[in-house]
Amino acid sequence: MFAHMLDGFYAAFSLANLAALVFGSFVGVVVGILPGLGPMVGMVVLLPFTFSFPPDIALSLLLGVFCGGYFGGAIPAVLLRTPGVPSSIVTSFDGYPLTQKGQAQAALSAALLGSFGGGVISVLILMFLAPVLAHVAASFGPPEYFTVALFGVVLVVMAFRSQLGRGIMLLGLGFWFSTVGIDGTTLSERYVFGTLAMQNGLDIVPICLGLFGIGQTLILVEQNIMKTDHVHLSRSTLDFSQLWAALKYWKTLVRSGVIGTFVGLLPGTGSILASFLSYDTAKRLSPEKERFGHGTPEGCIASEAGNNAVPAGAMIPLLTLGIPGDALSAVLLGVFTINGIYPGPLLLVKEPVLISTLYFSMLLINVAAFAMLMIWLRPFAMIVKVPGRLLAVVIMVVSMVGIYAVNTRLFDAGVAIVMGVLGYVLLRMGWPVVTLVMGVVLGEIMENRLRQTLSLGDGSLMILFQRPICLVLLALTLLTIAVPLIRDFRKARKKARPPS
Repeated sequence: MFAHMLDGFYAAFSLANLAALVFGSFVGVVVGILPGLGPMVGMVVLLPFTFSFPPDIALSLLLGVFCGGYFGGAIPAVLLRTPGVPSSIVTSFDGYPLTQKGQAQAALSAALLGSFGGGVISVLILMFLAPVLAHVAASFGPPEYFTVALFGVVLVVMAFRSQLGRGIMLLGLGFWFSTVGIDGTTLSERYVFGTLAMQNGLDIVPICLGLFGIGQTLILVEQNIMKTDHVHLSRSTLDFSQLWAALKYWKTLVRSGVIGTFVGLLPGTGSILASFLSYDTAKRLSPEKERFGHGTPEGCIASEAGNNAVPAGAMIPLLTLGIPGDALSAVLLGVFTINGIYPGPLLLVKEPVLISTLYFSMLLINVAAFAMLMIWLRPFAMIVKVPGRLLAVVIMVVSMVGIYAVNTRLFDAGVAIVMGVLGYVLLRMGWPVVTLVMGVVLGEIMENRLRQTLSLGDGSLMILFQRPICLVLLALTLLTIAVPLIRDFRKARKKARPPS
């Protein structure tokens, strides 16, 4: 094992890998800073260009965008009260009041220190927790995979229970998309409408690129140029003394990093929940809780440490079970499968060097993103002044060229355009687009594993109740449904009760 770790360490420090992760971190920081884009857009635009790369280089590039996006998202949240990524909205609760008081450096120092600490803590947890979970997952069979996928579906639905009908509808639409093409078991055509191109099914890449890349850029076209004339920083770099001062909140930093990692581990929950949970916990445990919401570096640290711990946390179910924790992880799953690598219980045994390379690459990505922002804080902050419409045109052209270059098929480009229009409509209406992507990913897993489970159980699902791991997962599924509903019911009853 030590030899594999050493090989992974050397691979992570290879020139090609360093170049990939630094470039990915740079792109991630840029798309994170620009409100309306985010790491998903950066990843899906770069995804088609990674297919000719070795898997470690491709994953380092995309993981750089994934993690770097959360670093960049804090900057507009602090300076403009406009989060670059949705989860950074919590950072603006305290970051923007600090900026209004002339303490933007203190807010940015705390936020970026939180991002760095949360990222490093989560990678360390990933390194120790993934082998343990993989050991448990090694005894998984089709029934266990089916119940895990069912658990993931329930988590996605419950995470968006405030939009229950819309979430279920989009999840079902995703399930339908996952069935398009030639059925591998019966070799019958499904929903191909007599076309040859659709017999290969709908690939996850043009779906993600369309829904999030093109859909989001169409929204950018609508927006006016942001009013950013008042954005200025007293220094072009981070103030080291402010970083040192923020370190006094190290307990909040560690706690938030752990919370973010475990939230990221749960499929469908996402970084927004991690950010809110970390912030709320820090507020409740802080001796200065009255300062929260009025400008305290501790709030910035908690929020950013929570959301930047999510990427490594989301890698745990992806690597050990082959189930992505969110849409961003689903894109990474595409890189694995395109290279003939199938994440799951045996991945850590079959590809120990690749996994070790990923661990060290994620640590280096956090160092690279933090160092870039520490040295070039002002130039990066000024990116918010780039007109959104110009960006939209550039992203659109690069996306279409990239998606066509993968298989040189106009069909994929057509799928991306159709999904882009669908994504634009759904985003404008405020529908949870993530549930559609999760439906595409989980639908295929559920269908295949359900068939195998029924085959093992002679056509009966009672086999699920004869296997201990399935029983535990089914119990967790029921708890996932029951606990939030009971909590919502109590809140509603408390709200309806007349004041005494």
